[in-house]
Amino acid sequence: MTMMKSEASIVASAHLCAEGDPMLSVETIIDDSGLHDLIAQWDSLHERISPRLPFTTHLWASIWWQHYKRSNVKAKDFPRLFLLRNDSGELIAVAPMVVSQRPGYGPLNAKELQFFGADSNVTEFRGPLCSPEHTPAVVRSISAFLDNANGADWVQWRGLRLQNTSTILPAEIRQTPNLETTVHILHLPSSWEQLRANLSRNMKQAIRKCYNSLGAEKITYQLRIIDKPGEVPAALDRLFTLHSARASVAASIKHPDVFASPVSRAFMLQYCTELARRGALRIFQLVINDEVVATRIGFKFGDELYLYYSGYDPRWARYSVMTTVVVEAIKWAIDNKFRIVNLSTGADISKARWEPEVISYSGGFSVRKGYRSRTLFDVVSRFREQSLRAMIGAVLVAPQLPDALALFAV
Repeated sequence: MTMMKSEASIVASAHLCAEGDPMLSVETIIDDSGLHDLIAQWDSLHERISPRLPFTTHLWASIWWQHYKRSNVKAKDFPRLFLLRNDSGELIAVAPMVVSQRPGYGPLNAKELQFFGADSNVTEFRGPLCSPEHTPAVVRSISAFLDNANGADWVQWRGLRLQNTSTILPAEIRQTPNLETTVHILHLPSSWEQLRANLSRNMKQAIRKCYNSLGAEKITYQLRIIDKPGEVPAALDRLFTLHSARASVAASIKHPDVFASPVSRAFMLQYCTELARRGALRIFQLVINDEVVATRIGFKFGDELYLYYSGYDPRWARYSVMTTVVVEAIKWAIDNKFRIVNLSTGADISKARWEPEVISYSGGFSVRKGYRSRTLFDVVSRFREQSLRAMIGAVLVAPQLPDALALFAV
């Protein structure tokens, strides 16, 4: 991204107040300039909000825009970065969003405002960076601003964390199940023995199986942790290979090959290399006979560790090597005084068996008033449903899901 601030990049600044909400100042940046002065404030806000997700950082957003912005006949993207401040001028929310125009050119098109991250789930979480108590105010303020600015036909909301179950979103947002997600937080005690003692009997047995199956055959392993920039390319090449191998395994639960496309690999290489320069990358590798048989990426934010995508060699599946990598990563986090391990987004048995805290995030759509916008939304929604069904079928048949197909559904 261009890192210069320009007056032309700011479309407007307004003070908005919804019923029951504090007064918020909303500033909107409409191009990819004007971000340099925001880095320190954005990073400071990210440090104050837990859980700390990689996808809501300035670094992720800036690199994502370089690789994933679209400008072609099918679609054209226009950045909309919303900054919200309270009445004392303190930054309380950042909403990195994009107006996606489809088709990309011509007078007849639909405009959707959505969060950065429209990709093949490389971006596991999409939403604003704000505390739960500010979520309703953020939503109402951006909605009011959009009504004034006439910038999109509808908004796709994601990643909306509410303070409690009694808090409701504005009535104009149609909550949509497939836009909801969860994050799974494992709170760490002072020792591995304490954590293990509180696990279920089945989980304890699963962990014993990992180590006993290797020990019974006198197979020794080594945990290798990659954290230097120069080591990142080779480590990611191995992860991409093992991630693809995992996706090709015939199993009851199919896993898509998220990094099948060149753009997703180029993005991940740039992001991980920069994170390593900052001392915030840990790639965990299980090595047997000088070969990496399982690996998982970890992102370090203060005393929080986010466990990202993984991969393993199917030939070693019977030894549960992927579980071993996670156990070793958690042991490492405890030894290094981390407070939490984030097991990432989405509900599945591999997370649930650790009995983590589950944080829910809502999502939905709000459509601009008017016949044109509502008609366009209905047409696009029907097309999306068909594309989503095709996408699910493609994953079941061929896990190497093309980015182009995935983007139809986001």
